[in-house]
Amino acid sequence: MKADLFKETTMKCAIFSLILMAGAVLTLHAQEKLDYFLPSDDVTYDSEIPDPEVYFNQQTGEWHLNYEQILSYMNEIARISDRAVIQEYARSHENRPLVHLIITSEKNQKNLEQLRETHWQFSEPGARVPAGEVPLVIFLGYGVHGNESSASNASVLAAYYLAAARGEKIDRLLENTIILIDPSLNPDGFTRHSTWANMNQSYVDVTSTDSRQYNEMWPGGRTNHYWFDLNRDYLPLVHPESRGRIDKFHEWKPNIVTDHHEMSANSTFFFQPGIPSRNNPLTPERNYELTREIAEYHAKYLDRIGAAYYAEESFDDYYLGKGSSYPDVNGSIGILFEQAGYRGRIRETINGIRKLSYGIRNQFMVTLSTLEAAIELKDELLAFQKESFEEALRLSENFQVKAYVFGSRNDKVQTEALVDLLTRHSINVYPNEGDITQNNNEFKAGSSYVVPLNQKQFRLIQSIFEEETTFTDSTFYDVSTWHFPYAYNLSYAKITSLRGVKTGGEKAIARQINGTIKGGKSSLAYLFRWNEYTAPSALFTLQDAGLLTKVAAEEFSFNLDGQVEQFKRGTILIPVHEQPLNEDEIFRLISKTADNTGIDFYSLVTGRSPEGIDLGSNNFIALKKPGILMAAGSGVNSREAGELWHMFDQRYQIPVSLAEPGSFRSIDLSRYNVMIFPGGGYRNLDEETVTKIKNWVQDGGTFIACPGAAGWTTRNNMSKIKFKKGIEPDTTRYLSYADRSKENNLNAIGGSVFMAEMDITHPLCYGYLSKEIPVFKTGNTVAENLQEKYTEPVTFTGNPYLSGYVSNQNIERIKNAPVATVESFGRGKVVSFHESMAFRGMWTGTNKLFSNAVFFGQTIR
Repeated sequence: MKADLFKETTMKCAIFSLILMAGAVLTLHAQEKLDYFLPSDDVTYDSEIPDPEVYFNQQTGEWHLNYEQILSYMNEIARISDRAVIQEYARSHENRPLVHLIITSEKNQKNLEQLRETHWQFSEPGARVPAGEVPLVIFLGYGVHGNESSASNASVLAAYYLAAARGEKIDRLLENTIILIDPSLNPDGFTRHSTWANMNQSYVDVTSTDSRQYNEMWPGGRTNHYWFDLNRDYLPLVHPESRGRIDKFHEWKPNIVTDHHEMSANSTFFFQPGIPSRNNPLTPERNYELTREIAEYHAKYLDRIGAAYYAEESFDDYYLGKGSSYPDVNGSIGILFEQAGYRGRIRETINGIRKLSYGIRNQFMVTLSTLEAAIELKDELLAFQKESFEEALRLSENFQVKAYVFGSRNDKVQTEALVDLLTRHSINVYPNEGDITQNNNEFKAGSSYVVPLNQKQFRLIQSIFEEETTFTDSTFYDVSTWHFPYAYNLSYAKITSLRGVKTGGEKAIARQINGTIKGGKSSLAYLFRWNEYTAPSALFTLQDAGLLTKVAAEEFSFNLDGQVEQFKRGTILIPVHEQPLNEDEIFRLISKTADNTGIDFYSLVTGRSPEGIDLGSNNFIALKKPGILMAAGSGVNSREAGELWHMFDQRYQIPVSLAEPGSFRSIDLSRYNVMIFPGGGYRNLDEETVTKIKNWVQDGGTFIACPGAAGWTTRNNMSKIKFKKGIEPDTTRYLSYADRSKENNLNAIGGSVFMAEMDITHPLCYGYLSKEIPVFKTGNTVAENLQEKYTEPVTFTGNPYLSGYVSNQNIERIKNAPVATVESFGRGKVVSFHESMAFRGMWTGTNKLFSNAVFFGQTIR
């Protein structure tokens, strides 16, 4: 009996110990209960609305929520609450819905569209809508960088609070405001990060920063599907996420826009205003005044919970293409929040052990402070928005330039693309209905457009069309200039008088350019020029169907329909005979290609040219369909790789095989004729892999090295490229100790525009009709001239500076330096680009230089 009793007692003790141990383990990884986050002194909560802890069956911050969970919760709030509706505004590249949860009072929800229209009309110049009838619109944007996890995880608290809170304070807020919650501005990146964080999270808390959880695998979760930073895309609108977001921005005209981010783990919390000397001069001063007033509310709320914070010591509002700066020139107050980012559930920092829940609470606190500031400053915010647009009209009257004209007869696709961009930014564009000659440029009716400055978007128009050459600060968190006619490589001019300018009254809408076949079906051959942006897409479509295609290395002409048509180098020839498709099939394929790409094809009835080469000339060089292999993975610059992947995939619809550099050793390179190395050191490639790549090039391959990768070709004796020395610090210049960081920025090139000159007879420059092209440069690396004939078809001019911050010493270094270098290596070619040809997907004017290397590298002799 005693033995049995002893065994029973022992078992009970063991079970009790296990329970205690389990409780201890649960305590280890627990985050915080809801009362840690939610205010309860002036509101109660509706039990019909499921709180996040109940809905997700976990404490907030215990596991990273994934996007599907967050989206499900937003849909549930919209289903249950009379205060909320949900609207999808776009789809990400990976087909994830981007949504706004729109919250206001039940009464307002019944008149939501009417209230939106009233709010929109109120700020229109000349409108006389009583302010008392106008709701304030607040946009809460969380997590444009996918791995800044406290932001999107805080969005569910915001949704719950606004849907479930009850009391006089919340009633007043919702009666006077319409609140748009965007729970994740970058769902593709957020999904990558949350998956990584959760799959590497231990059950027991691990706080060491050596943990894999805090060190994401390439490319990380910060960027979108194509590895772009979406927080730089509010102006270029390259991606569907941004295009949908900006469409809704101009539909709602929010008065406040919050932009919730994270910074380094050892930081605290930042809220705007940022460094005053780095503000954009186009932003109204009243904007900064209101930002400072709102900042006092953030300070008050963070003081309540003892959270450390700072303002006006870092970050800037110079580049207007960020989520917190774009609103500032659009009548809104953009507010950047930067919480220390822990990237996991809990980790060590110099400020002690920090939990994800701590970051989430801070993000939620400044959400609440923003809402309180909005309701307290409602009249001031509405007045600012209205005055901002009216002041823009007054400023335009005193501005010397009255309009900009732009366009190209030879690249209609790019012209219409710029029209589309401008109209998405709520900028009025008008068709040019009369010929204009300005600065030796002809702008023809039907192929050019006029943008008058006397409109509410005066400030934004200036930022898009004006060169920037004067700066109050030499430090830029982002680029120091952006100039879209340069980016699109379109002719443009400033008009100082509207006398004689004919535009008609109808605003322009971007046209879909559909090409045609001039002359109908041919039994001999077809031609198309290489000048349109979409020419590479058209060529690949034909090659992919198995058609033989040739490129003209000399100029020629043909008489077509009684008119002499001149054809430049780079013109593509498609013979009809001895093709895998018959005459009718070729005609149908070319008709479809013309319609899809906007390319005009020309039908020939004779191979005899009245001037220049005939169709049978050896100067029509047969082309091979590109088979492209691009390095993408550890050690590669993900931004550069993503820009190129996006260009081929989205712009040209040309397949690119992405491969880890380390896997090149086992890849059958014979199936590829083009290899691309984006920026990167590639020092981990073993000798066997390097030899394999070199042999492939020597056998006739085209190797393309992007900025940062050209050094690898030199180290491995594939190239002779060398680089100029950087600028040595001025030993005679002494700054105060407090200003010592400025010295490194004096000669930094953070993103500026320079003019380059092309040899348009060279295959790398086919399709360009002007010898000059604006090139975007970021980074201080400058290549030396090789002093060898025909190796540098693109160089900076002797007077290259166009726009953006750059020191005089760097201008001297850049003068006449190569932009692209072409070298022979055995029977192959090594093409090195020393500047980005696809910067952020916005600098499309130089894309063709890169695609020419892909299609025509094989033809360079």
